[in-house]
Amino acid sequence: MKRVLLSVVAALVIVAMVQAQNASGVLLNRDIIPASSILSLSQRDVAGTARSMGMGGAFTSLGADMASLGYNPAGFGMYQRNEISVSLGLGITRAKNYNAYNYGDNTSVRCAINNVGASFKVYESSGALTAINFAFGYNKTADYNYDISYDGPATISSLADAFADIANANGLVLNANNKITDRNGNYDYDMDPYYWSTVMGYKGGLINLGSNGWYPDEIAPGAQMSQYTNLSSRGSAGEFSFAFGFNISNIVYLGASLDVQSISRKQSIYYSEYIDYAEGAQPDATAYPYQLQQFELGQSVSVNGSGVGAKFGVVVRPIKALRIGFAVHTPTYYSLAYRYSASLSSVARNAGGVPDAQGNVNDYLYADEDTPVLQDGGEYRWTYTTPTRLLVGVSYAIGQYAVLSVDYQYDAYRALKLNYSPADTGYTNDTFRHNLRGTHAVRAGVEAKPLPWLALRVGGGYRSKVLNESYDFVAFSEPVADTSWYASAGVGFRLSDVTSIDVAYQYRNTRYSDYYSYYTRLGDTPNASPLYGLDLINHNIALTFAFRF
Repeated sequence: MKRVLLSVVAALVIVAMVQAQNASGVLLNRDIIPASSILSLSQRDVAGTARSMGMGGAFTSLGADMASLGYNPAGFGMYQRNEISVSLGLGITRAKNYNAYNYGDNTSVRCAINNVGASFKVYESSGALTAINFAFGYNKTADYNYDISYDGPATISSLADAFADIANANGLVLNANNKITDRNGNYDYDMDPYYWSTVMGYKGGLINLGSNGWYPDEIAPGAQMSQYTNLSSRGSAGEFSFAFGFNISNIVYLGASLDVQSISRKQSIYYSEYIDYAEGAQPDATAYPYQLQQFELGQSVSVNGSGVGAKFGVVVRPIKALRIGFAVHTPTYYSLAYRYSASLSSVARNAGGVPDAQGNVNDYLYADEDTPVLQDGGEYRWTYTTPTRLLVGVSYAIGQYAVLSVDYQYDAYRALKLNYSPADTGYTNDTFRHNLRGTHAVRAGVEAKPLPWLALRVGGGYRSKVLNESYDFVAFSEPVADTSWYASAGVGFRLSDVTSIDVAYQYRNTRYSDYYSYYTRLGDTPNASPLYGLDLINHNIALTFAFRF
């Protein structure tokens, strides 16, 4: 089903300002491709080679390594020989929730190619232009593999209350055929996709229209809601680069690359809610002939897209031991296609006194509902531009025995821009301008060579907050990576004059933004799940094989 109108939809991910008519949360959001999703798809953590990982990624001023694909293409000007290398990665991710009880398996494991490429000398002379090297390859830039399973403390708020808020705030009614209908007379899934989950809520018996508006007519006062959420994310981002590196008198190195980037991510969420009452507090069967027992909402969003960008860099060696590097990563122009679908199932008890349509009393009623598949593609693709990145690095060699390297990186996230969407782009771009800030990252690493054939490495790094805390309040549902730090170590073996093997391990801790399962507000009283927090703990192992000739 092609998108007709998509200004707001109950999908999977969001960052939204909480206003009277807005719904936000993992289960409800203002847009199917919201600001938080664009932000998370724009964040990058270069995988690189085992050597670069072991040194904490401080490679802006270093070169002669395939990690230059992700940092500074001027590093290719330092190659004295041709090289082909491949880096394999093993990642283990563990989710740690706050303000919630972890349950289920919150660990995901994946194997992937982190980096593969080749560099060839295409020109060499004894003049000022000493050499030109051409390189090409693939570098993984983001990993979207994680699982989050949590349940919050019992609450008196229900997702059904949020559906009722959406229906009341937007003037939904029932037509003569008892179909839920908007102000323009559109009903069911012909309405704006914003209402699709609310439509399922009505059809599943979660809400109904009474004399005072929409309300959860099968949930009595005093009910306690037990809520369980499972969120699974799979996919990655990477870039295919074509680069040239220039060596000028072994003092100045210049480089440039053209980068074709790709994104593939699929997220699925399953939310379950169980309704219970205290001993002796069961609702009266006359007042509540149908009593909701439990329901589950399942949603799936996938995104696939590609982008084009470039990198430019320079490394200067004012003295033999010192290298100073600069690089700029231009904004990447992305085009994305989305796919969304959802389902809801519910169980209610016929409390007796009023037979159901089949004449049953004291029986359980089951409902199952699915939305159509909503697809963005072709002329309905979303386009956005990532921020500019600036990198500065300094390294110092102590003879043939050690190298110390430090990097600084700035990402201008406030300049993140949604260029086109089937819905209004103004809200999303306002979110970027007001709620994001530029991030500062520092990376450092040391490589020591106690023996000509052995290299020992350690490193680490830190990235500052991307979320601006000067705003009054913003509700985040898709957890967005906010700050991170990591430590790494590695070892390299020169097996012969032409072959080498490097191994590295990295421990990374990423603090994510707080988020709700759902949040709506009419007037001063919100209907919301508990506010959750999240850390993702990553254990990454890299193995690089290199062949020089």
